[in-house]
Amino acid sequence: MARVFLKIMKICLINHSFPPQIGGGETHIFLLARGFVARGHEVTVVTSGDESSSSRDEINGFFIIRIKKFGDFEKGLISFRHVLEEFRKAFLNRDFDVVHVHNFLPGLAYASISALVKTKKVVFTFHSTPIPDEGKIIGHFTDYDIEKVFASFIIKLPFYDKLVCPSQYYYDWALKLGADKNKLDLVYHGVNEEDFSIKKDLLWRSRYGYDNDDFIIVCPARMIHRKGIIDLIKAIKIIQDKRIKLLIPTSVQNGSVEYLDQVNSFINENNLVDRVNIIVDKENIKTMPQVFANCNICVLPSHIEGLGITLLEAMAAGIPVIGSDTYGINEVIRNGINGLLSKVKDPIDLANKILRIKKDSELARILTNGGKLTIRSEFSLVRQLRELESIYK
Repeated sequence: MARVFLKIMKICLINHSFPPQIGGGETHIFLLARGFVARGHEVTVVTSGDESSSSRDEINGFFIIRIKKFGDFEKGLISFRHVLEEFRKAFLNRDFDVVHVHNFLPGLAYASISALVKTKKVVFTFHSTPIPDEGKIIGHFTDYDIEKVFASFIIKLPFYDKLVCPSQYYYDWALKLGADKNKLDLVYHGVNEEDFSIKKDLLWRSRYGYDNDDFIIVCPARMIHRKGIIDLIKAIKIIQDKRIKLLIPTSVQNGSVEYLDQVNSFINENNLVDRVNIIVDKENIKTMPQVFANCNICVLPSHIEGLGITLLEAMAAGIPVIGSDTYGINEVIRNGINGLLSKVKDPIDLANKILRIKKDSELARILTNGGKLTIRSEFSLVRQLRELESIYK
């Protein structure tokens, strides 16, 4: 990414997790940190770690402060007293032009010490996807009313100047939770197309046990119910062509071992072991571009999404995409133009959509080109960085 000349800002990004931990939010924070450094800014990331420590990412040029137990605090496993002192120390003798806090519990922690932090502006963003059907907003309480009251309490705290929403779905939920509309801005996530402009590794398929004529569907998704993974596996079962295979790079770091067991049981019970390959906590931000490059199509069958960064990455990599016609995803995919939308929780429709792309090379070409144009015009990382800079000033 070319360096540009603009006023240098000292930027602090706060999130409870960060690579090497796997996840869309983690990738998002990494891209922001690396991108802002490339644009000439000084960047510090405050996140979790096994031990409280400070280090510098020598390759990408940003500073990382890791706070012990910060991740456990975000999950509701430990109380304030375990993290607030270390959180305060992270800001001791440091000043920033802007602090950008990500997610509800880090927001609550920052609000508790905000009076001690030297900064000109505070920006807040939440990535936890509200799922009303499952009674989830943050994901800490079994009682939906408590979830909603707690999320509303945090979002109404006066610790931030701007609330940046990464999709219209998040924007609408911020209003539902009582956010001040005058503080809201919509800034879509972006990806760096250059990260995904790589050549295929001719040995990749053999290393993963695939033949050259296999049609590989990739579904990068955390191992949680709302991702609709079993719906996609049911679609694979419906499709009789055994050359059509499914690769699921997944994570249980922020997912569910119990759901992984359910998925594996379904695969075994339906004799799909030879057609469905699950890779747990192995693929990451560095290796996924090569995964996309060697697969034929990306499918995200989620019941609901905040946006769907996986789809943006696949579009940037130049492969066709299919996603559920649901919140978040239908902000990215325009049916028949840059991807296909399938009915939510409908394996038959999903199977038909997969076969349609496999059998129609011209459609695949149209969707691939449409995806590339979508990234360049609407979901580029450069666009996102510029819009955030204007908010930070």
